[in-house]
Amino acid sequence: MATKKQRSTAPSSLPHSTPAHEARIEGAMALARALPASAVFEPSRRTTALLRDARTIAAACRAHADALIARGMPSHAAADLVARADALSQAQALWLADRRSGLRVESTAVLLADADALRDDVTALAGLALRKSRDGLERLASLRDGEGIAELIADLRDLAALARDAAAAFEDINEDPGALESRLLGVSRKLEAALAADDAGQIVSSAKDLRDRLAVLVEDAIDEVRAFAAVAFRGDPDNARRGSFAVLSPRGA
Repeated sequence: MATKKQRSTAPSSLPHSTPAHEARIEGAMALARALPASAVFEPSRRTTALLRDARTIAAACRAHADALIARGMPSHAAADLVARADALSQAQALWLADRRSGLRVESTAVLLADADALRDDVTALAGLALRKSRDGLERLASLRDGEGIAELIADLRDLAALARDAAAAFEDINEDPGALESRLLGVSRKLEAALAADDAGQIVSSAKDLRDRLAVLVEDAIDEVRAFAAVAFRGDPDNARRGSFAVLSPRGA
């Protein structure tokens, strides 16, 4: 029986990259692979949001480098953060490709993409509708929000229940909670039925493991820079510089 050719996880050349940047990406990949399993977990935020945060923090780091370096931050901290983010972006792309290629039926891949998009859309709607409800926000935060297909199905059903239970809040933002509930449940049933004849739920990808490892490194680097910023700019009268390091995407963004 023929086996799949293993996909390379070596970094590909990036637009406008330099040899030094490529070397930093290679270093990030090596450091990620060396992490002990006990230190590895799925990202606390969507990878797209984590990448956005990393690049925002790196830009702020460069803009205020002198003050941060004066407090002991390594001069290469911003460059290392960008390299880790680029390595994470590559691993994420490989993981998504692996997940899609593991589907035997193309229509299931399309349905999976639609279900992912629906979860994102309704999560955003729920965040707005429930912004003043502590219970509602806690329920929203408890969504599994993972990339496993079983988690996706469970999230669609939990969002359907949330739309039903908080119908008035959804109506206040001009959304039909009954229609949302029906759509969420319908997509979850279609996805579950499609997977009954597929093996997508069993995909195990080395790219996902590397993605998770790099996410740990990116989050650690963000926390490190923010720790320096909290001290370097604690006396800012208008908090402008410190504030540029403080805005991060919420979980699930």
